[in-house]
Amino acid sequence: MSAKEQYRDLCKEENSIPLFCQDWWMDAVCLDEWDVLLVEEKGQIVGALPYHLRKKLGFRCIVQPQLTQYNGIWIRKKQVTADYERISYEKRVFNKLIKQLEQLGLSFYQQCFHMSITNWLPFYWHGYKETTRYTYAINSIGNPEKVFSRFSPAKQRQVRKCEDKLHLSLDMRPDEFYSHHKQSLQERGEVISYSYELFQRIYKAAQNNNAGQIFAIKDDEGETHSCLLVVWDKASAYTLLYSISPKHASSGASTLVIWEAIKFLVNKTKSFDFEGGMIEGVENSYRQFATMQKSYFLIEKYYSRVFKLLFKIYKK
Repeated sequence: MSAKEQYRDLCKEENSIPLFCQDWWMDAVCLDEWDVLLVEEKGQIVGALPYHLRKKLGFRCIVQPQLTQYNGIWIRKKQVTADYERISYEKRVFNKLIKQLEQLGLSFYQQCFHMSITNWLPFYWHGYKETTRYTYAINSIGNPEKVFSRFSPAKQRQVRKCEDKLHLSLDMRPDEFYSHHKQSLQERGEVISYSYELFQRIYKAAQNNNAGQIFAIKDDEGETHSCLLVVWDKASAYTLLYSISPKHASSGASTLVIWEAIKFLVNKTKSFDFEGGMIEGVENSYRQFATMQKSYFLIEKYYSRVFKLLFKIYKK
């Protein structure tokens, strides 16, 4: 049985594997351009590193898939009596994964680890670099009224202002969402960064796994003010894509759609990750939703000096 086949079986039985590391998610965003590294101890898989393998400028690279917030390492939780035992266990598993990485003949490696991974020291010892990134998340959405009470006064006013004038629709088709997002960006002078084909694959896969929903806020004339695609696993929901019509930017719909999504997800997951916070204007909005700031690691390494030079020239 191949490593990918073993990993598919693992994903079926292990609830702690985050959404963006699940095999069905990797199928949707990478097609067949993905594989996985595994570490086994005593006949049990204790560590995994699913990865997106691509050619950049003709060089083999592992990169973060499009529309994928986190990726990279999963490690099985182990019952320990002391912290040094946990760190020793992580070091052993991570070192085995790094050894396999180093044998792939890569020119470049970059992945954003899930926030549950808090130890990247073994990667540092092997020459990898780290950039700390931030997102904002509501830790518990189990009591939505309590969550709403912790919204900033401005966010509460926005919801109250528009909730009698606008309404939630759960019937928006994926092509309608994509068109709305594309048009909204064009009106701001921006270009959409993902293809409809990719969006359609993600939406279909999420629907098939009971892990995704489009939320749309419309007025009485049926015009969409704001729409949101949320995906989730048992631990958290993630705001994957968010579209706001520029001409309705002040209607309050952009806040109402978040509030409606939170209420919808109460019995489906535990927390709500806004999947962002590095852009100052976005951060200012997200921290007003009763959120906590969360950090996660972007880990990277150039194995090839030639690729590093060419890639820097290419990005200019």
